[in-house]
Amino acid sequence: MHRSTPITMMRAHHRWQMLSEQVVYQDRWVRVVLAEVRLPTGERYTYTALRRVPGAAVVAVNAQGELLIQEEYRYPLDAVVYQVPGGLVEPGESPLDAARRELLEEAGYEAEEWRFLGTVEDNPGLIEGTTTLFLARGLHLAGSSRPDTAEFVTHHWRSPAWLRRHIAEGAVQDRVVLAAYAFLVAHGVLEERG
Repeated sequence: MHRSTPITMMRAHHRWQMLSEQVVYQDRWVRVVLAEVRLPTGERYTYTALRRVPGAAVVAVNAQGELLIQEEYRYPLDAVVYQVPGGLVEPGESPLDAARRELLEEAGYEAEEWRFLGTVEDNPGLIEGTTTLFLARGLHLAGSSRPDTAEFVTHHWRSPAWLRRHIAEGAVQDRVVLAAYAFLVAHGVLEERG
């Protein structure tokens, strides 16, 4: 699926011409595609792309202004990473409904107030897939978390200063958390500091 954005519409002469595509792997979450394309120079090129189901993520903020930060082991990295609640959007589900579901499943919380923060492209040089981020406030515990089979998540309430420091130190590297921080600053939810 190719989306038209203001940049792609303005720079249409930079577009690559797709000659053929072959799906070399597919499951319910992802497709790996080998594309034969013609570059703007006229040269033919084989490009590998990953097409992923859209995702949704939640920046949950409690009454004290703390953010819900998770620690979860991620197999591709063989490491525990800092992240926010989120996951893939199920067929027929909106990103907001997915965010609500993920917050409840992963952390056991529901929220009174939801606000769209923005959408981030997930490594557009390789992946066609977006993650839509939402701010959730007015939180209340609605039950125990019900993580998926392969999810082993620890939750912590962290201050914005903790997050800022851990980003600056390189301890937080997850693209969704980094984008969430940028969106929170851009929307005036967090104060930008020099």
